[in-house]
Amino acid sequence: MDISSSVQKPFYTKQYVAAVIATLGAFSIGTIFGWSSQAEPRILNNNGEIDYNIDREEFAWAVALMGLGGAIISIPAGLVVKRLGARRTLLFFVAPTTVGWVLIIWFRNAGMLLVGRLLTGFGAGAFCMVVPIYIGETVSAEIRGTAGSLFQQMINLGILYAYLIGMASSVFTLSILCGIVPIVYGALFFFMPDTPTYLVLRNDAPKAVASIKWLRGAHFDATAEVDEIRNHCQPTVAGYKKPSMWHSFRQPATVRALITMLGLMFFLQMSGVNTVLFYTTSIFQSANVVIEPELATIIIGAMQVFGTLVSSVIVDRAGRRVLLMVSGGAMMVSALAFGIYLLLLESDGDVASQVAQLGWIPVAALCVYVTLFSVGLGPVPWLMLGEIFASDVKGPASALANMTSFGLSFVLSRLFPLAWDSIGGGPTFIIFAGFCLLAVVFVVLVVPETKGKSLGEVQIMLASGGRKAAAPMFGK
Repeated sequence: MDISSSVQKPFYTKQYVAAVIATLGAFSIGTIFGWSSQAEPRILNNNGEIDYNIDREEFAWAVALMGLGGAIISIPAGLVVKRLGARRTLLFFVAPTTVGWVLIIWFRNAGMLLVGRLLTGFGAGAFCMVVPIYIGETVSAEIRGTAGSLFQQMINLGILYAYLIGMASSVFTLSILCGIVPIVYGALFFFMPDTPTYLVLRNDAPKAVASIKWLRGAHFDATAEVDEIRNHCQPTVAGYKKPSMWHSFRQPATVRALITMLGLMFFLQMSGVNTVLFYTTSIFQSANVVIEPELATIIIGAMQVFGTLVSSVIVDRAGRRVLLMVSGGAMMVSALAFGIYLLLLESDGDVASQVAQLGWIPVAALCVYVTLFSVGLGPVPWLMLGEIFASDVKGPASALANMTSFGLSFVLSRLFPLAWDSIGGGPTFIIFAGFCLLAVVFVVLVVPETKGKSLGEVQIMLASGGRKAAAPMFGK
């Protein structure tokens, strides 16, 4: 292969290595998400694995506090990433995540478990926000969609990892094997470069060039990319008057980007997917499935991985909008089917007994639900988080989007058990189906197409009104 070929095909450069190692932070998030589903039945039905009794109310708070931790840390992490850059911020948050797992591993009372979950939530929130920023600022536009999809794929792999370990081991072993993940992540990510955008903003062009050449290859024209970044970031580099943050947030491009991202994060959570992931085993126990609930949980985890693999293959061909619309529509149908099944199962008389014989329906419905979530509504918002905001507002704006996501995750994960007990599982999932339908409408009317565009081109499109978002979805 000649040099020009290697330059034209980003696949053969180290930027994929950087993206994969960066997304080990997402793998850590997945273990945090998946831990509760397998730990819940063992902790609540204490069979001697733990020394202290935790009741259902306390465990529900432990599940929810992860989301609260992610919401609380969003603004501080946004300020830190603006000052330290994505790489150093990610390394910084390895510490609280590890401490959180230590408390979970050796918890001796509900307080230790709650604080541990809160601290792991700090790590999950920071990783969720900053990993997409790191990927968006390090990989080239041609593969940004594929590389960005690695984020959700790694979350799903982390969830599956926790599901598999939890099925075959004790809560203590599960917690240890989840707790070593952020340590391994920090050790590997330490050797990755700072992003070129961060280095340009620090007026360190030589290091920016070195970073680009490490990522793209020694023969890549790094100077041209540095010039493009500098032009895109003109208001924040030396020689230009830096505008106030309020002025930057009032720019039309930033306003449209914020509406897009806050809306996507809202519908990502209101689809109900995180409550399903946090309580998968207990949901299947209530749904009278035809197979062991723990095995059904493993199947759900595997289908998530499959869905994100599909997304990574087609996201840079089909585009962001079409994946979001297909995902939301399929999730609506499957959540509605599951909700109706539960509604009939919870009814009185012969109907309930007849429906109870159809225990394959909840498994099939939730498999479709999580698979199509992993194709669109799961990975695409986090991918777009790294590419839709201008550099001067990326940290704070990403923090607002992240805080919205984790704040809603906290509220929903806390309310989900209450809703299940008060109105029943059927109406709860029918409500989720309604939000999935609204998500499709939102994408059609609001969300722009960022496929194949550089970060600068995305800002130009948003500043001009985002009319190109209505271009043919399968076209260039």
